[in-house]
Amino acid sequence: MTDPYDGIDVLVIEDDEFQRGLSVQALQVLGFPVIREAGDGEEGLKACVAKLPDLILCDIEMEPMDGIAFLKALRRTKSNVVREIPIVFLTSHNESETVREAIAAGVDAFIIKPLTLKKLKDRVDAIFARPRAL
Repeated sequence: MTDPYDGIDVLVIEDDEFQRGLSVQALQVLGFPVIREAGDGEEGLKACVAKLPDLILCDIEMEPMDGIAFLKALRRTKSNVVREIPIVFLTSHNESETVREAIAAGVDAFIIKPLTLKKLKDRVDAIFARPRAL
């Protein structure tokens, strides 16, 4: 049986090293072969330019560029391939205004912290089960 995540490149954008490490470890346990890291939205954009990921896990609250600013910048690009990269926000926010802003900007899913393997697997599986734009 083949690994369902074989060949999927994931970018984790999180300013808190401990939280970023937990996300990376969870992705490794689930079997993701390529996991890259960035410490904020600006680093995340540079990582996307260097090599496009297949999935992005991103915190919302970061400095100097937060997750929503990162999401908006990514969704504004002229490249359809870049605009279609699925983004999952990892956040402790569940305020309706933040959620509405993220949805309006084009986030694909949310995971409310603390991150668990089940939450991560459920969200990722739902994203990759959707038909993708060509």
